[in-house]
Amino acid sequence: MASALLCPLLPLILQIVLLLSPSCTSTEGISLGSSLTAQTGQTTAWFSPSGDFAFGFRPLETDGNHFLLAIWFDKIENKTVAWYANGNQSVRAGAAVGLATDGKLSLQDDDAEEVWSVRGNGTVAYAAMLDNGNFVLASSDGSVRWQSFDNPSDTILPSQVLGPGKELRSRLMYTDYSGGRFELSIQSDGNLTFYPVDIVSGYPYDPYWASGTSSKGSQLVFNESGTIYLALPNNTVLVNFTSGRIGSVGDFYQRATLDPDGVFRQYVYPKNTTTSGGGGGGWTVVDFQPPDICREITTATGSGACGFNSYCVSGGGDRSVDCKCPPDYAFEDPSRKYEGCFPNFTAQICGTNESVTETLFELKEMIDVDWPLSAYEHSSPVDEDECRSRCLSDCNCAVAVYEVDGENCWKKRLPLSNGKMGSYVDRKAFIKVPKESKDSAEGDSSNKKYVIIIILPLLLGFLLLLCLGLLVRKKLRKQGILHDSHLDESREKDLDLPLFDISIIESATNVLSNDNKLGEGGFGPVYKGQLVDGQEIAVKRLSKDSVQGLDEFKNEVMLITKLQHRNLVRLLGCCIQNEERMLIYEYMPNKSLDTFIFDRTKRTLLNWQKRHDIIIGIARGLLYLHQDSRLRIIHRDLKASNILLDKDMNPKISDFGTARIFRGDQNQENTRRVIGTYGYMSPEYAMDGIFSVKSDAFSFGVIVLEILSGKKNRTLYDAESSLTLLGHAWELWEEGRSLELLDEVMECPYPVSRVLRCMQVGLLCAQEGSKDRPTMAEVVLMLSNEGVALPQPKRPAFCVGRTLPEREWSSSEHNSCAAIESTATMFEGR
Repeated sequence: MASALLCPLLPLILQIVLLLSPSCTSTEGISLGSSLTAQTGQTTAWFSPSGDFAFGFRPLETDGNHFLLAIWFDKIENKTVAWYANGNQSVRAGAAVGLATDGKLSLQDDDAEEVWSVRGNGTVAYAAMLDNGNFVLASSDGSVRWQSFDNPSDTILPSQVLGPGKELRSRLMYTDYSGGRFELSIQSDGNLTFYPVDIVSGYPYDPYWASGTSSKGSQLVFNESGTIYLALPNNTVLVNFTSGRIGSVGDFYQRATLDPDGVFRQYVYPKNTTTSGGGGGGWTVVDFQPPDICREITTATGSGACGFNSYCVSGGGDRSVDCKCPPDYAFEDPSRKYEGCFPNFTAQICGTNESVTETLFELKEMIDVDWPLSAYEHSSPVDEDECRSRCLSDCNCAVAVYEVDGENCWKKRLPLSNGKMGSYVDRKAFIKVPKESKDSAEGDSSNKKYVIIIILPLLLGFLLLLCLGLLVRKKLRKQGILHDSHLDESREKDLDLPLFDISIIESATNVLSNDNKLGEGGFGPVYKGQLVDGQEIAVKRLSKDSVQGLDEFKNEVMLITKLQHRNLVRLLGCCIQNEERMLIYEYMPNKSLDTFIFDRTKRTLLNWQKRHDIIIGIARGLLYLHQDSRLRIIHRDLKASNILLDKDMNPKISDFGTARIFRGDQNQENTRRVIGTYGYMSPEYAMDGIFSVKSDAFSFGVIVLEILSGKKNRTLYDAESSLTLLGHAWELWEEGRSLELLDEVMECPYPVSRVLRCMQVGLLCAQEGSKDRPTMAEVVLMLSNEGVALPQPKRPAFCVGRTLPEREWSSSEHNSCAAIESTATMFEGR
């Protein structure tokens, strides 16, 4: 009877609980079984009672057909994101997020595959989007079972507390929500630290800012009055981040974000300038830390905020950070300046008779050239003229740095790292450039004026005639009077490859629709398509803004048309029509290796045998490139994302845009334009531009250890010893604990001796000295024949990393399989 009377009152009781609960004030519950579906051109979300915040699908700024599962400020014009769940796994229209009847909150893509999920710590009765920006899963009594505040992305909000073991990870770019290059975290000893995570130019092993506190249990608090401070649980303030009075959350929207440039900034947005669906005023920076990241990150960590051959500049009221190139250098990717620069000129190649006239150009913007990785000679005492002369006469010298006090001279070689600009600099820097560059830069301004007066009218006339000619040509072609068939035939003959008409590609890819887009790299976007005969293809389209350009396009076409191997991706043809440049490949349904080995769910599909087969396949593909093909080819950018997997998980090496052909008697080559991916580069290539078959072997060694461990070389470090994955693997090998490196999700059992042999081969390939590394012919023999004795590896290159909180590496993650064999073979040295 009591039960019958109570049932009609349950909705009222739940509403009262929601109103009385301190963590769920004035919220409307989202019932079990509720869901949202992403729809193109529409906002689908659950809103907070005030409408200030929304949880749901937010379109990406760069692609309205792809969505983040996010929380955002809904009354602000640009819908600023405060939290996101799937930054590097955006979903397309048709994806859904739902609160299941068992209380599980899960995100499924448009193919109904789960890509993200959370469960409450206990029984969940409903979910709610709160007015403070916190999304919660709660029990029937209102107690929180899971909340977004405990799982932040790059932002904290008023009333949010960041406790020990919690972290903020910056985005890669303001419009790219992938994991970025910086991290804010509270260490177990109570020290609040800012770390570089994935820095190109250097070894990130120390924080570039730290609170210097050692009070366990300290937490970062953002209170409702707009003050951010580090405090003990009893609210004793240790460090205050907010310098002045900001205002209450009643008058301002507020947030504090670890931005993509590594600066932790506090923002406010006046509410009185906003209206529903509109807004104005914009976000204003009120405080930031550190004061000058360009200086702090270089001084503290030996790393730079910007990539190789570039320098860091910070300024303005918000200490905005920018990366710049020295004179006669150009960005590797103008849209991602942090990736660094390359010499935009032909330099002399050391060891050849080639003659290039060079001079030194003073960097008068007072750049502090703190380039420790590239310094190879120091002289003192010498005067400035002698310092310059020594650099000019040295083929390897790219920069001379002179310090007047002490008469010190440093010679630097490429790649240059950790450059920064500031008024605190007390040294002169001179960069080597072609002589004509300096002459033109320092030419008489009056002469330039006269040249412009004479040349400009002629140039404008020429451009006008050229435009008219192109318009006439276009009209004739449109009318069918003029054809370019002879041109296409000559191209096809030169390329020895089928040419696809643009209409066929557009038909196969739905006019290169974003719905068919598989991803994007340095070359440009890649689309999935299907030809009339049903064959699936992948179309790689050269972007107009691509840094790789026509040279890399031609390079890839000319190389891959001459290569045929089961472990190399197959090029079906290309499209060269109007301004379009496209490569058409066989479609790889399982995408790239990195999408498996670095994904928590997918890597469970890779047992020992599949991982071993992938390793062997990559090795055989490399052996073919280095030795068995008609050409001797160095790939130069071998990495997990450039290994594609077919439907049977067979590996196929791809992306030959930066590959080089070697003569039969050639062993190595030197370049001043270092192209590739740091973390996979051998030390001699990254530091001196020297590449060979042994530099590809180094990259292979890194991939082997990544496949076995399921961890990235550049983002995983051992907490106690400050080691990278390579360094940690080496330490475990030295201590006889190598099996602890294995991916914890790998199924048991597995053959211990073969596992250890693979690890040893990976370490042999990753050794610092190129002469110590095996050739790929030796690698294939070592992996295929257990009777071949292996030498003991030496210490690998690039071992030093940075310390992460203890939670990121613990013994509980080590693989504890019951192995097939209880002993391993003792390997012998060469």
